[in-house]
Amino acid sequence: MVMKKGFYELLKSEQLQEAIDQSGYTEVSEELDLTTSSRHLAEVLTEQIAQALSELTTQTQENESANDARLRRQIEVLNEVLVTTRQLSQTETNTPTYLNPPSVLRALHSPDQPLSLPQIGMSQPWLFTSGKDSPGLLNELQAELSHCNHVDILMSFITMSGVRKIINILKEITAVDAEQRSQTSIRIITTTYIGATEQSAVDMLAQLPNCQVKVSLDGRRTRLHAKAWIFERDTGFGSAYVGSANLSKAALMGGLEWTVKFTEQGQKQLYQRARAHFETLWQDEEFQLYDPNNETHKAELKKALTRESGKPEYNADIITTFFDIRPKPFQQIILDQLQNERDHGRYKNLLVSATGTGKTVMAALDYRRICSKEGGQPRLLFVAHREQILQQSLQVFRHVLRDSNFGELLSGNHKPDSDSHLFATIQTLNSRDYTTRHDENYWNMVIIDECHHIEAASFQRITEALTPKYLLGLTATPERADGLNIMRHFDPRPDGSPAVQLRLWHALEQQLLAPFEYYACDDGVNYRGINWRSANERSQLDNLLSESDIRALAVLRAWQEHVNNITECRALAFCVSVQHAQFMTHYFCDKGVKAKLLTGETPQNQREQIKRELEQRDINIIVTVDLFNEGVDLPYVDTLLLLRPTQSVSLFQQQIGRGLRLFEGKESCLILDFVGQYDTHFRFDILYSAITGLSKKEVLDGVENGFSRLPPGCYLQMNRQARQQILTNLRQTINLNWNRLRQELVQYQLRHPQDEIKLTDFVNDQAIELTDIYRKGSGQTASGWTRLKRDAEIISPTFTAQETSINRRFKDVLHLDDTDYIDVIRKLGQHASILPTSPQYKRALMFTYQVKGGRSIQSVAELQTELNECPELAKELTELSDALDARTNQSFYEVPGIKWTGLKLHSSYKIREILTAFEYYTEARYSPFQAGVWRDFERKIEALFVTLDKSNALHEGVEYNDYAISPELFHWQSQNTTGPSTAAGLRYIQGAEEGWQFQLFVRLNKDSPYRPCGPVEFVKHEGAAPMSITWRLAHPLPAHLFQEFSVVR
Repeated sequence: MVMKKGFYELLKSEQLQEAIDQSGYTEVSEELDLTTSSRHLAEVLTEQIAQALSELTTQTQENESANDARLRRQIEVLNEVLVTTRQLSQTETNTPTYLNPPSVLRALHSPDQPLSLPQIGMSQPWLFTSGKDSPGLLNELQAELSHCNHVDILMSFITMSGVRKIINILKEITAVDAEQRSQTSIRIITTTYIGATEQSAVDMLAQLPNCQVKVSLDGRRTRLHAKAWIFERDTGFGSAYVGSANLSKAALMGGLEWTVKFTEQGQKQLYQRARAHFETLWQDEEFQLYDPNNETHKAELKKALTRESGKPEYNADIITTFFDIRPKPFQQIILDQLQNERDHGRYKNLLVSATGTGKTVMAALDYRRICSKEGGQPRLLFVAHREQILQQSLQVFRHVLRDSNFGELLSGNHKPDSDSHLFATIQTLNSRDYTTRHDENYWNMVIIDECHHIEAASFQRITEALTPKYLLGLTATPERADGLNIMRHFDPRPDGSPAVQLRLWHALEQQLLAPFEYYACDDGVNYRGINWRSANERSQLDNLLSESDIRALAVLRAWQEHVNNITECRALAFCVSVQHAQFMTHYFCDKGVKAKLLTGETPQNQREQIKRELEQRDINIIVTVDLFNEGVDLPYVDTLLLLRPTQSVSLFQQQIGRGLRLFEGKESCLILDFVGQYDTHFRFDILYSAITGLSKKEVLDGVENGFSRLPPGCYLQMNRQARQQILTNLRQTINLNWNRLRQELVQYQLRHPQDEIKLTDFVNDQAIELTDIYRKGSGQTASGWTRLKRDAEIISPTFTAQETSINRRFKDVLHLDDTDYIDVIRKLGQHASILPTSPQYKRALMFTYQVKGGRSIQSVAELQTELNECPELAKELTELSDALDARTNQSFYEVPGIKWTGLKLHSSYKIREILTAFEYYTEARYSPFQAGVWRDFERKIEALFVTLDKSNALHEGVEYNDYAISPELFHWQSQNTTGPSTAAGLRYIQGAEEGWQFQLFVRLNKDSPYRPCGPVEFVKHEGAAPMSITWRLAHPLPAHLFQEFSVVR
């Protein structure tokens, strides 16, 4: 055996290992994971048995041909192998004995109703390519449709030319009997993407009995370009077709389309994956059920198709729905974070979100929630500086509240009859002296749009005169050119940031911004001497870059290499200083690139002229320094040159954000970032995490192996030299050793000599994670804040073995976000007395068992004694509690049905904490627990513990056994021995009638905490041993958890 260089996936044998050793290549191997081992081993066995069967020879019997003899012998061997398999498994399952001579069952049908079988069978995959040897796709689909019990169809667009080809068979299989039942039920998902769907085709399909059609009216935002047919059959022989063919004549007949068929029996994992994804899309509120007999539905669909075919500039404040407005997932996350701020007593909130991402809709949804909470419609004042904004905002509020009479305008052209719900221009509000007409707390909620204007005198009069219960500021650009800080009018989070900010990657995933194509280019500059984030950072960079022709040439060459023609670009270059910007402008002009300089000193009329010239491509690049303040809007910019290296996440995001505004004809924004040589302290991880949403380790994996999890349409690549530099820094950051961390703390102490150093301040200022200080792994001897301070000699370097033992276990509570639980931990650190009769005692016991990991301490009192003996450790516990509390941005409430446990719905807990809360672990009992379910027969409670990704190998992927179908539905697979007729199966199906309740706990993987998802009720099941059950959650998953537990991004 000669081994070639490249990819493999082979189970290693002795012979294979010998060949690897002789090859001279370095191997990449991994241990076989138990969750996928049976599949791997079965594939090897299949291959070996197939080869053995093909080589079998035997003597012919009387009147038997040689081929018949070989077939007979193959069946005999198969039956012998199955008998052996049954003996090995030690189960009572009946092993089939296969007939001889062999035959294959293809179908069963009524005597008077013969079947038209598909040419491609129900176990093997097939690729349809319109080739000579390929059956016609349309013919195969018609045959599949003729005998299925259910079909799901997913199409980007649907046309009459396609529907006509299958409408007769669809009418036949959906024809109803006297009880309105049909042979087949149908679900169809489609979109208004580019206006290609024909409304008459949608109407024809939606009018079929037992056929439901869902449509996305927002084709620009919908990330659906898939085409699929999924056929389900009661026989268990389903099939699926996935490819490039839409439901149109050109695609179904003779088009150069590729479509893959896979089957439930032959490619079960793929088939389950397809069903899971379709089911999740079907439950997604983005796709709305269409009624062809509803005139509102028909009018809205027609309007959406017209709008999509015209490609207007996108605005998320445009309402596209048949029904009540419900928050999109990213909006719900923001609303939940707002609620958390208020639960923490912070009622003056600043919401930062890019232009076009639906800030007004979020404000209206927030007000609607306040209405539900406080009853009626509390008084509202909505302030903006232009009447046009007010008119649009008023319409959004009326639509969200479903009240066409809500609110009145106050402007130079409008005088309201009532001030209760006022949408007012700031000019009129002041000129008519409205703030003195009412008490300072007359309005329950005040919303200030474009609130970067809040420092203006006109707005100051409003903020000083009014004291509403809720103040909500909306802005895309919190930074002002004059340097004034608008945050002084709002309640900041513990780290000083605004209440909520729409994350860049959330906006990109929702396609609210143009996707980016980011390239890291080597500029050859040595930045190792720069003191990043210091007062002289800019001057040091200025001295290094402002006269560098070599670097300027590298910039120009990189730009030329990444575009067809610079004259087609509308580019923006960010420089270090005015001097650097002047140098780059002259350099570009000298090289024939039409460039102009724009700075804060540029007169307003000249500024507007330069912007027009760029839009019309009279120039191809504006060179600037800081261009983030309101009033400078360049949505047509399609290229960014990042010529100012930075460690500031805010600056990095602001620069990139300037190129991501949507604009007609703009498909994406090209970003060229210039990377040189940096010292090992430079933090690429925080920069790339800010624009991708990936963790440090995921960023490292992306740089090493390519970024596969970016938002739709986005691309990120480094050239060879830049990639090597970035990799070096990322590896240093992720493998942040204890000695370097100690040095950082020493330097931090020198910069803050008069201050007592707090854990939260150090983590935030150094942009590190708590996991950098609280280290996991058996080889980590040093861990924890107290140990780090001792090693940095900020406190006495002497520590005890007892202190080290407890300190190292603090890493096991970093998942906590339950503020009541965190408060109990804080009380333990403050030596507060927590008696066994106290309602807080159970949480104290949960913490005790979590940090001690078993029976080394049996009571809270013993832990308190240890903390009394280690005062620095107690102090650390208080600081760790503050750090965990500051990180929390969600509010949690007790789990319905098990409030006595103290667990909070959707919060984070490890298994020891949950079992302690359930009183399975007590001071008198501590038994091992390994099963996936826990039952309390006395209380009739069953807890279902679900791990979504049970495999440690990324390339194995997630098997689609357990996943959230929607925020309200969850697909769960039981233990392997459970069937509908077993005691457990009957309990799941009928248990609710007998008083049983089922509580769902879900975690992403083995390292993640569980999330209590509350009580669930049985909806339906499929299969046996194991059973696949759909549960309905009594309390829907919050948006961020649904995104984690769902199969779609």
